[in-house]
Amino acid sequence: MTATPALMDEAVQRINCYAVGDWLERLLAATGQTLPATAVSAAGVVLPRAAGLVFRVGAIPARPSASDPRDLLHLIAIEGDATVPMPLGLNAAKETIGSASAKLSQSIAGGSVAEVASGDRRVSFFMAGGRVIELRFASGLVGFDRILVARLGEPYDWRDPSSR
Repeated sequence: MTATPALMDEAVQRINCYAVGDWLERLLAATGQTLPATAVSAAGVVLPRAAGLVFRVGAIPARPSASDPRDLLHLIAIEGDATVPMPLGLNAAKETIGSASAKLSQSIAGGSVAEVASGDRRVSFFMAGGRVIELRFASGLVGFDRILVARLGEPYDWRDPSSR
């Protein structure tokens, strides 16, 4: 099994959500990883880079509604290089700020002439539900070499439809 664009799409939807233990285990397995074997804090643990991806996994405090201890875990952030399967139709080799904005969000931070001139080519796309995807574009602003997926705020319960 390997990570796929569809699995990465699911990761964007489930980022910073708990009650996804079985799914999180499948995602990690797709890259040759396993769930953290030791206790995980709210701040999380960073798993070793595997298949071009780095996962930061955290945990929420124990809850009576969590019969499966894996459901206390949540994916805090994902970082990937240009070789990983891209979510949401992104193309690491050809994407521009404009094309990424059309796929992700018109609400962006970064990418100004001054920022690019100073060497900072990171652009953050703020999506519905507090999700953020940051891309680090190549020097000509065509293509990117890094993707970061996160979600603002406290962890959400995946079982709550409003978190999707």
